[in-house]
Amino acid sequence: MTIRHSTLLALCSLATPALAAERDFEVLPGQRILLKGDSITRGYAFGNYTDPSPLRRIPDIGAMLLRDNLARPPAFLRLENYWEGIGEDGKAKTTDSLAAEIRMNIARGELRTGDWLIFEDAGPIDKAVHPAPWPWTKDIYQNYRKLLRDMVHAAENTVGRDHILFMTMFDYQPKCGQCGWDAPLDDGKHSGNDAIRDEARELGIRVIDMNAIMDAAHEYLTKRGWGRAVGPDGVHPNVYGNFVMTAAILRELGADVSKWKIGAIEPRLAPESAGGDIGEVWGFTRNPDTAERRQIARDLRDIVAGLPRAAEPTATRLGGVGIQRIVHHGRLLATASRQPEGTSNTVIYELGKIFQLDRSHLLLVASMREQGGHDFCVGNDGFVFETLSDIAAEKAIPINRLDPHYKLAASGAPAVQGRFPASGGFVPLGAKLADGKPHPGAGTGFLFSGALTFLPDRSNGHPQATRADRTIEFIQLRWDGKALHRTGREFVDKFEGIGVGRVPLSNCLEQDKGFLCPFPADDGSHIVVVRFDFDGKRWKTAGAGKPFGSAPEPAATGAAYVYRYRETEPSIQFVGGRYLLHTRGRDPKGRVYSSADGLNYTLAFDHPNHTVPQVMNQGLDGSLYISTNTGPGYLRNPLLAFPVEGEPPANSGTPSGSGGDRLRLARVPPKLGAPLVIHDEKGLRDPKGKEVPFADHGVGGSFLVAGKWRHLFLYRVCDLRETNGEGLGPQPHTGLYLAEMEYSRVTSVPFRF
Repeated sequence: MTIRHSTLLALCSLATPALAAERDFEVLPGQRILLKGDSITRGYAFGNYTDPSPLRRIPDIGAMLLRDNLARPPAFLRLENYWEGIGEDGKAKTTDSLAAEIRMNIARGELRTGDWLIFEDAGPIDKAVHPAPWPWTKDIYQNYRKLLRDMVHAAENTVGRDHILFMTMFDYQPKCGQCGWDAPLDDGKHSGNDAIRDEARELGIRVIDMNAIMDAAHEYLTKRGWGRAVGPDGVHPNVYGNFVMTAAILRELGADVSKWKIGAIEPRLAPESAGGDIGEVWGFTRNPDTAERRQIARDLRDIVAGLPRAAEPTATRLGGVGIQRIVHHGRLLATASRQPEGTSNTVIYELGKIFQLDRSHLLLVASMREQGGHDFCVGNDGFVFETLSDIAAEKAIPINRLDPHYKLAASGAPAVQGRFPASGGFVPLGAKLADGKPHPGAGTGFLFSGALTFLPDRSNGHPQATRADRTIEFIQLRWDGKALHRTGREFVDKFEGIGVGRVPLSNCLEQDKGFLCPFPADDGSHIVVVRFDFDGKRWKTAGAGKPFGSAPEPAATGAAYVYRYRETEPSIQFVGGRYLLHTRGRDPKGRVYSSADGLNYTLAFDHPNHTVPQVMNQGLDGSLYISTNTGPGYLRNPLLAFPVEGEPPANSGTPSGSGGDRLRLARVPPKLGAPLVIHDEKGLRDPKGKEVPFADHGVGGSFLVAGKWRHLFLYRVCDLRETNGEGLGPQPHTGLYLAEMEYSRVTSVPFRF
């Protein structure tokens, strides 16, 4: 059933290169489109900054268009400016550069991971936001490029370069000096627009050619004798210029604006005498009537739709095998929309796993934590979706919930038993085996959720809880193409006679007709891999390997039983004809074990790391990466992706193999390569200025979404004080986050249809 490596050569119709696809409009509701710039972003479309009409500002027009065309529209906002010029002492009054403004936007929560940053600059290029001396008098081209470069460096660890867009600027006989963006600068060679294009090319930033787009609108308006899309000053767009710029921004983000309704805007374009917002159009020489004004908007929309989009940048592609680029989609879910039964405090979503239900539907299973103490998880919700924008808290399907009336197994003392993040396996409806026959378990799957016992006030693990109070909830699922059904539930502490009590971090791994699932013992003293098969009615065990582990017994800490472990949180993958399994040790080390049959393992190598979550993931091209933090201590930031490079040594029992994955190509002992940043929350600090970010538990997987294979990566972000017992409530950034790893090729995907 599993499609790996050379097997994919015969499946070219599925293995579409991940980077070649046309961009779709996938601005998720949790994201925001943020316009950063100067007077144009403030809105001057009526020749002033005070007109109350939403047509005055680009973000307001964008918000109307989004509400008119999307069921769950994202916000479109202006990003605040803080630069107030140079004081009498020759120094900046507030921030001294555009990069400093961006850092302030981030620190104040105005720019967050997942947001889209659209940068516009139309003022005098020599007076851009930069440190003294001000304005520039020489080297303007290079200075402006540095201004853009510094801004990107300030923003990229928050939003990622893929979520930053520049735009070239237009001008039509501007009345202000240095506002000619196509005019040569002091070097006599380059223009301001050249600086924008050249720096974007260097950094791998997309550029909206607003200069060309507005020229096309200008040609249309002048040929028909209306006037132009800017006011008499030659720079500031009027209401039609604002509309053109808004449509161009949304189109560059993937919107098919040719099909978008503009019904919310059209009534406002009417003359004031007809109930609209506009007297005479600022910058027009002839005054159109109501019908003509609507037609102008429709024609301009079609002009924008017909122009080319920006070329996909190449500078951020890393080349070779492995992750080519990380896309920061941001927060998917925050607080639960309905109070889960058995809870009273705020409940937030934090960790998640995705499962393929069929060719077009997927299931996100998201865990929930009740705020107020330590990590106390209260259950999982399911979200069936076809596109990422379908995911919404109000669409939650309850999967499991805590037991608020639990009694300790030994004494019967009152307690509460939480339900922790789920892992498992699912065979998509319509999936086929390698021989082309239907998979016997298609449309069915299962979940495992840890059941951990806490004090009645939920503040900490129950000190009297024993092994009998740490079990695993085993849930059976079925998908009929329209609805998700829970078909069975039981609590287990053994599989095939071997003790288990903890759940893997990764999903289970497909192996022909079944799944391989690794489990730690309740105290983390061993790992065991269990095989599960479908018997026609339910999934059940079909064998297990020998328990294994190599982490030493840790020194006694006095911690509650629920927190004790030696080696835990396994993740399992298949590469190069071998099964590889990664664990997190308390010593602290990460360990990779190797197996020929998927059940019995020997140690291949280890690597130093702090005692933080560590997950081994496999990308679309078959390469591996480990997602983790580097500490120290409880500081889990940034969240990183370390590519696994090299090959397990011969004495580990790993065969040499052949083919295209990184492990087999290197022929050197394995190691972790230089990391890529998945998420950096460095700006998150407590009132005393101490860093307190928590960005962890990242798990990736490859899925067919809207006909395209994509590698999606889920993780949580919160404040340390939400998890260490201080009881801090959810912060503006708290929730379940999504990133996406892009690859240059698709050669390893989990299922065939």
